[in-house]
Amino acid sequence: MALLLQMQRCVKVKPYNHQLVIAEQAAEILREHMIVYLAMEERTGKTLTSILVVEALAVAKCLVITKKKALDGWLDTIAKYKPTKQLDVTNYHQVAKLEPMDYDIVIIDEAHSYVSGYPKTSKMWADVKRMTLGKPIIYLSATPYAQGYQLLYHQFALSYWSPWKKHKNFYQWFAMYGIPKSIYANGRQIPQYNSVREDAFDCVKHLFITKTRKELDFEHEPEDVIHLVELNDWTKALYNQLTKERIVRLPNDQELICDTTMKLRTSLHMLEGGTAKIDNVYLDLPNREKIDYILANWGDSPDVVIMYQYIAELAKLQAAFKQAKILQATSYAEGVDLSSYSHLIIYSQDWSTARHSQRRARQANMARKTPIKVHFLLVEKAISEQVYTAVAKNKVNYIDSLYYGEEL
Repeated sequence: MALLLQMQRCVKVKPYNHQLVIAEQAAEILREHMIVYLAMEERTGKTLTSILVVEALAVAKCLVITKKKALDGWLDTIAKYKPTKQLDVTNYHQVAKLEPMDYDIVIIDEAHSYVSGYPKTSKMWADVKRMTLGKPIIYLSATPYAQGYQLLYHQFALSYWSPWKKHKNFYQWFAMYGIPKSIYANGRQIPQYNSVREDAFDCVKHLFITKTRKELDFEHEPEDVIHLVELNDWTKALYNQLTKERIVRLPNDQELICDTTMKLRTSLHMLEGGTAKIDNVYLDLPNREKIDYILANWGDSPDVVIMYQYIAELAKLQAAFKQAKILQATSYAEGVDLSSYSHLIIYSQDWSTARHSQRRARQANMARKTPIKVHFLLVEKAISEQVYTAVAKNKVNYIDSLYYGEEL
């Protein structure tokens, strides 16, 4: 602790006491195991905490790998804190262009997003591993295993010191800890790898530091506020026809055909917000019930953030709002600070429970003095309500098997 206290210099950002304490704990875990996972809740200060960990270690150069949207946040924090160690920041999509250098340590930010896939790895995972080979790793994520412990195997496989190193691949690991299941599709049984025994975590829990905002005395926690938006008769008729027949004729005389469940639920979701997609062409439909609802309740204010999911929704929202901040719900679900805004409105969201958890915490901040209310615009019985029920209440990703074709 004394070492970290000496680091408090004349800088623009001062660490909170909990960040200093956690950094010291994390440094000790790293010295012993060469791996530490900061699994603190969203907005608890993982970025600066990880920088403090690097400062506490006998290292000179650190590589930070993060998301594109989080780059500015990292660079801003580094500029304000002025660490004594060299920190180079890149994003997951640029890692392939880097040459392995003499970095002493690597920070992998939002590790659950890009390096947790299973049962096989991706090219991006291989590109990241080139940079982590033989180096201690600090992992950062508020949701490291939101869909199950199977998400951890390849995250830790990036390290030479993985606690699961004896398992040469995911299949061997799953044979030890997995619960075998399969589904029947296309005339054959297809193995599923998303069920894992609880004791799998016992091998790695000593590497984790977990903290909630409540434990760290945040004054305000995010609270969901559900708004049920009433669709007009034209939209309802179109929605119901698409639900029943999987084909509708749109106002531009084009046919929208949904030949898969995924296409159907995506199209219904887009229809709620007044858009459609046919053959990679995005269409703006006449209905704007959600937009009118926002204008009636919050107006067009610079104090408002609206998050959308689909490309066509961006143009529709930009035409209606000139002052409100408009952000993509997936890209900005993680790594951004919206604590200065009063109102966060979810116009539409993706199917991920992890991103739902991350997204709703964007306004959280220890310094915030006003309540945090996250407003979800849903349509009763429609896809938006089904998605919210899955990701927010049941804590599972919304997939084809959860869709039920109820008419409005």
